[in-house]
Amino acid sequence: MTAVLLSLILILGTIQTAFAAEQTEAFRQATETLPVAEETVTSNAFAAATDVIKEMDDSEREQATDESLDEPQQPTVEPTEYIPVLMYHHFALRDMGQGDGVTTMQAELEEQVRYFKEQGYSIISLEDLNRILTKKEREKEKDGDIGLDLKVKYLCITMDDGYFSNYDLAYPVFQKYHVPASIFAITDSVTNQIGLKKFSWSNAAQMVRNSKVRIYNHTSNHIPVSQTTTEAFVAAALAGEEALKEYLPVQQDTVKALAYPNGQTTPELQEALLEEGFSLMFTVEQSVITRNTSRGAIPRIMVSSGMTGEDVIHKIEQTANRVFAAG
Repeated sequence: MTAVLLSLILILGTIQTAFAAEQTEAFRQATETLPVAEETVTSNAFAAATDVIKEMDDSEREQATDESLDEPQQPTVEPTEYIPVLMYHHFALRDMGQGDGVTTMQAELEEQVRYFKEQGYSIISLEDLNRILTKKEREKEKDGDIGLDLKVKYLCITMDDGYFSNYDLAYPVFQKYHVPASIFAITDSVTNQIGLKKFSWSNAAQMVRNSKVRIYNHTSNHIPVSQTTTEAFVAAALAGEEALKEYLPVQQDTVKALAYPNGQTTPELQEALLEEGFSLMFTVEQSVITRNTSRGAIPRIMVSSGMTGEDVIHKIEQTANRVFAAG
């Protein structure tokens, strides 16, 4: 009886194994025949910014994980040794939740600006930044010291693309607190209202006349250098400058500044833009300005939704500590 039972168990086990193998093979064959979705290419600057910032978020998370394993912690660098440049894009009234790198609530922006001032930061224009860098370039560099040796804690605020929310929601905050802010506009998109709603040139002139907001160049077409030639990129940058002169005659004596679309640049492009008279060119690299910073690749620190002013300053300090530790 026992021998018969054991035989039945062995037979059943063999049948189950064969059935499982058949299911696995059938599943493998079925999945191999499934169609692969084609990749989509986004031409909209807002969508492109979202993609770039998601990559930056992923990189920051990996970096934060790596740094959390490092012991001991690096000493805090004095904020007078560097200049942070903040990067915003779009603004909204409703809560966007945590970590949206493209959209910031108006209330968050106001709290941040107020906190920066309370903490003794002097928010400066790109003209001020250009003067400070020019002065520091004339000074004799100290051996191995990448610090700027400033007497004041400086900070710059920038926005990319030229969305209507820059005028509708951010501009009133900058006007209220009498602080400079710099907008890098895609000039063709402003002129022709391409993509997500942009401010008008009339809106831009109002900001320039009634506040310390200034409008700068994000090229005419927002095509990154990886998708074009150096010559075509420079032509788009010069077209952007011409549009600024044509539509904003009220804005004069501004430094020739540009933010690279998607933050992409090359040494060849930087040299070509410098030859065309550009003084400040901004990337999306998460870093701070030091004596080692090239005018052709000025870094910026992204501000994500859900961040308080204290969070932003903490991110700036962490970034500066990392930069100075690396030398």
